[in-house]
Amino acid sequence: MKRSVSITIAILIIFFSIVLVQKVKKTYFANHWEDQTVFNINRQSPRAHFFSYENEKLAKTGNPENSKFFKSLDGDWYFHFSKNPDGVIKDFEKINFNISSWDKIKVPGNWELQGYSEPVYLNTDYPFKPNPPYVPHENNSIGSYVRYFHIEKNWIDKDIILRFGGVRSAFYVWVNGEMVGYSQGSKTAAEFDITNVIKKGENKVAVKVFRFSDGSYLECQDTWRLSGIERSVYLYALPKVRIEDYFVKAGLSDNYKRGICLLEVDLLNKERYTGKYHIGLTIKKGKQKILDMEKTTSIDSTKRIYFSSSVGRVIPWSAETPELYQMQLFLYDSQRNLIQTVIQNIGFKRVEIINGRLLLNGEKIVIRGVNRHEWDPIHGRAITEELMLKDIKLMKENNINAVRLSHYPNQELWYELCNQYGLYVVDEANIEAHGMEWTKFGYEHLTNDTSWADQFMDRANRMVERDKNQVCIILWSMGNEAGDGTNFNKIYNWIKKRDNTRPVVYEQAALNKNTDIVFPMYKNVEYLEGYVKSNPKRPLILCEYAHAMGNSVGNLKEYWELIDEKDILQGGFIWDWADQVLLKTDSSGNEYWAYGGDTNSEILKNDSNFCANGLVSADRSLNPHIYEVKKVSQPIKLKMLDQDQNTSRITKIIIKNGYNFLNLDHLDFSWIIEEDGKIIMSGKLTQMNLNPGESEVFSFNHGNISILPGSEYYLTVLVKTKKKSQLLPKGFLLAWEQFYLPIKKEKEEKTPIEYPLIELIDYPTHYEIVGEQFKSYIDREYGHLAQFEYMGEDLFLSGVKPHFWRAPIDNDIGNKMPQRLGIWKNVEEDVELISCNAKQLNKTIEIISVLRHRLSEALIEIKYLFYEDGKIRIKQSILEIDDHLPDLPRFGVKMTLQGNLDKISWFGRGPHESYSDRKTSAKVDFYSGSVWEQTFPYVRPQETGNKTDVYWMALQNEEIGIMAKGVPVFDGSAHQYPYSDLENDPKDRKHGKTDIVPKDQVDWLIDYKQMGVGGDDSWGAFPHKKYILKPQNYTFEFFLIPFQSRDDLRKISKTNF
Repeated sequence: MKRSVSITIAILIIFFSIVLVQKVKKTYFANHWEDQTVFNINRQSPRAHFFSYENEKLAKTGNPENSKFFKSLDGDWYFHFSKNPDGVIKDFEKINFNISSWDKIKVPGNWELQGYSEPVYLNTDYPFKPNPPYVPHENNSIGSYVRYFHIEKNWIDKDIILRFGGVRSAFYVWVNGEMVGYSQGSKTAAEFDITNVIKKGENKVAVKVFRFSDGSYLECQDTWRLSGIERSVYLYALPKVRIEDYFVKAGLSDNYKRGICLLEVDLLNKERYTGKYHIGLTIKKGKQKILDMEKTTSIDSTKRIYFSSSVGRVIPWSAETPELYQMQLFLYDSQRNLIQTVIQNIGFKRVEIINGRLLLNGEKIVIRGVNRHEWDPIHGRAITEELMLKDIKLMKENNINAVRLSHYPNQELWYELCNQYGLYVVDEANIEAHGMEWTKFGYEHLTNDTSWADQFMDRANRMVERDKNQVCIILWSMGNEAGDGTNFNKIYNWIKKRDNTRPVVYEQAALNKNTDIVFPMYKNVEYLEGYVKSNPKRPLILCEYAHAMGNSVGNLKEYWELIDEKDILQGGFIWDWADQVLLKTDSSGNEYWAYGGDTNSEILKNDSNFCANGLVSADRSLNPHIYEVKKVSQPIKLKMLDQDQNTSRITKIIIKNGYNFLNLDHLDFSWIIEEDGKIIMSGKLTQMNLNPGESEVFSFNHGNISILPGSEYYLTVLVKTKKKSQLLPKGFLLAWEQFYLPIKKEKEEKTPIEYPLIELIDYPTHYEIVGEQFKSYIDREYGHLAQFEYMGEDLFLSGVKPHFWRAPIDNDIGNKMPQRLGIWKNVEEDVELISCNAKQLNKTIEIISVLRHRLSEALIEIKYLFYEDGKIRIKQSILEIDDHLPDLPRFGVKMTLQGNLDKISWFGRGPHESYSDRKTSAKVDFYSGSVWEQTFPYVRPQETGNKTDVYWMALQNEEIGIMAKGVPVFDGSAHQYPYSDLENDPKDRKHGKTDIVPKDQVDWLIDYKQMGVGGDDSWGAFPHKKYILKPQNYTFEFFLIPFQSRDDLRKISKTNF
């Protein structure tokens, strides 16, 4: 009995043990994606990105698709979407499972942009309640992918690798029903050896992709949270004996003239034969071979061999001189049969920090950079070569020389293009845990949790090993906004040991030892000045600055004046390159840019239009502030020397070469002198032969100009490309500078044209002023110019009224301007008339209105002076104001004109919009166009279209028009809609492409000034003090001049008063 019971108990124990083991196994398998210590199963060790060719001819094409051992799996895949893991179809990975009824989906691509669930945009938060390493199950959608492919007979005796370029966030993969692996870390490749499960003929690959995993805690970047197989998938076959990896260090000697090649090659042998193999190395420049070496070795299973050689005189690589050499490796068997060959473009460079300066090839470099997300407004993360080339071309056109890959390694092709065309790259590990900042765990929880150490290291390791041979990379970045601590210290030490040719940076390290360069974000000019004074030992580069959200990038000039002056400040990366918005269509078929909250995501939280921070729009059309970036970043510096009173007819300009490596002899320098925007003199400068850092003074004699009374004269120097380059055409404008010439001649007194006297008619409700061709009246209830009729046509829909408000820009919303300065929003409605008095002078009529602003008690005076020919001189002043009141957004007037006055001309800064702190790029000239064209359709409507330093501006229809002439200049803008349409309403989601449309009116704003747009950041920073309108007494004046459209506007602007 006891024996029977014992046997029964033993059987039960075995049974429950089996069940328990099975349950544990099942649970463990189901939760790899919630275990921070499991981030890959059977994934191949990371290696450099290269392709092995079967012969030299194919290798020279540089296109793996030409090889018979390459097979792309991009294109249509069968797809099934489930809202959570419980909805995944069981056994879909099995060979005989019928998926013929499944949908098709494009790979690469993100499923949210192909009709499966909705994308969500978040800045700093996780898209779920954080509790690492766990993620939600209910809303953790799953994409099941299936693809069939054919394998030829000649692949069967080789090792076959299945490569996924990038999958977010985690995935399992099966081939022919057998699980071959699992991987996390969506921005570097996952490779699996599928040799043992492949067969000749048809094969099946199945992939299960998780939207969220524990890896999501390290992928909390400021961007749209998308899912799926978002980079290319392909197969390739390798010989059993092969070059498995290599690391080339193409450096320079101490004099930076001779090349040095240090190469390590990892060999792998899966054959039984361990005899001799020959490894050849050549380096060529064009057809010239500058290095030819060979080594013979046996390979047991793995072996690392080294090459080391001086190469002789080389042309160093830089962003300005992207000189590439072709390195080729050959592997031969003992009979000298070629087994494989690999080609790698390399560049000789040397990056070092000496005396607190970042040097490239012995020269201090300055970073004129941008942050760049991989983004396409239609395809999301699936970036094409065409778009990459477009980005690089635009960067080159706009004097951008560096890119920080925010915040993850990019597609491999991007680095190859940067090598070729010349951009400095900061490669950044795919580590960001920003959302931890808002949790009970704290910002630095994960980086100090050693259970996460291996996953942190895995992401850094995969980046460095994949990209180590890319010459464009000058700095490794350990990640972004993930706190600082133990895990980053380990990464820093490992990278420094693995690669001694590049510095390592990390913003969160601040002044700690685990960053070779101080790499802060959004530090203002005052902070930089303080850093310089602190006697620092490390250079400083701003990893993010000049937040380009909406109408922004003010005071960029101030940053660069300091950077150009102080050696230890070496530039920065503007945030960011392209607006991360989606192209959507509304119910009427109109396209618009969608931002956070415009999609019907099950994740209700979003960060609105904080994704629209680009220097360019999502379609790569230019945003207005990129012109300022190009101008401030131009590497040719031009400055006027102080004018000598005795030689005022000669202007001296000093031209300095701001390049680091280029002589200026590749550029053409020309000059023009303009009179009121009309070219009256021009010429070319002699051959410019200035090495980096050198300068030369040039004199311009303009003594023979016949000066026209009342005209303005400007000298402009233009710098253009002399020859066509890789991306830029011949004659492309790279740099320019404009200088005001103080050669003014006062207007001559002429016998005035006799007009009939104007008449002042005093009515109880208004003053009426009547002349030969005009009639206007001043409203006696409100004291403003309410009507202006010229040649029988009333120009006004609503008259000239004080206007102190601007439609809030994104930076205004961030610093709570609408709440802080809201007292000034409706000045025109919140004033009461104190007095309105008229008097007839000699040949003019003067009317003075005094208004009190009820909310601030400020006194405003408006003085009108009417002339016989219809001109009106308007002078607006703040007579009294409490200096404790809020700042003024602007000080000016607004009037509403008839909608047919839709043609605009002006002499002032343009052609694009400009503001007091963003006008360096706007040249003073004569411009014309339609009023509608002056509006830029920002993603979210806001203030737009302003022109600074305007001498005069005119609006007209086919018959008549009206000009505003400054005394001497003003700010002005015209809008083919009510200016209030640009107003922000937090409850109403507006879009610039659809909600701002032309209407039958023109709102015309004429200002003394408006405050700057700012841009130090978009969440609290104010415009700089010198660009703010403090509450104080102000006065400005201008003329309104009616005219006939056939009249010469320049002559009208010179009329005597």
